[in-house]
Amino acid sequence: MGTRKCPFCGGTMVPSKTDFLGHAQYFWVPPWKSRLTGFLKPGVKGRPWLCIDCGAVVAYVDEKKLSILREEYEQTRLEGST
Repeated sequence: MGTRKCPFCGGTMVPSKTDFLGHAQYFWVPPWKSRLTGFLKPGVKGRPWLCIDCGAVVAYVDEKKLSILREEYEQTRLEGST
């Protein structure tokens, strides 16, 4: 089991056992997606992590998905500025 440093208190964060239950299934929806795309792919899954010191729960997206989202965002931003 891996750990992370809490962004709020600097304590120890531990991951949820799964990212396929509850709010983690539909954690975040990209605002640049159309309604149809949003309907077909409802959101970006994030794995919840709990800080065992302050009790904060933060959902993190894996690096692979994050890089895809970053590229989509940059492409949308460039298209919007022309």
